[in-house]
Amino acid sequence: MTPEMNKEGIVGGPQIPALASKGKRFAAGIIDLIIIPIILGIVAGLLLLAANDAIRNTVLILVNIGWMLFRDTVFSPGRKMVGLKLVSLSGTEKPSLGQAFIRNVLLIIPFVLVIGYLVEIVALLAKGERIADGWAKTRVTEAA
Repeated sequence: MTPEMNKEGIVGGPQIPALASKGKRFAAGIIDLIIIPIILGIVAGLLLLAANDAIRNTVLILVNIGWMLFRDTVFSPGRKMVGLKLVSLSGTEKPSLGQAFIRNVLLIIPFVLVIGYLVEIVALLAKGERIADGWAKTRVTEAA
């Protein structure tokens, strides 16, 4: 029996978890990045009907940013439903708030939002990982 090697080829050190399947990641993404934000947007929009457009738009952007950070640091219904989890590659089980922000930077900047989603989808299809996962030192894996 030979010892397993980590990403750098070093025997013994921390093991890097295997990537989650693309299909499960897309299913989780549909729930976490489309369905839940639409619901949150509708609720926030209805609560802010009387507010002017600038306030409503600002609140909707902040709700979206808050949701992205919450789903990566606290709980992701989409990943839970398909049996995935987000792990930090820096030695802690869960990503930090900073890692969550870096991981979602392409998705939460309002002017980059559409392009960010497209870039991340292409990267996921090509490599099986989002670009920002590498930046944040995170990985989506099968839940144990």
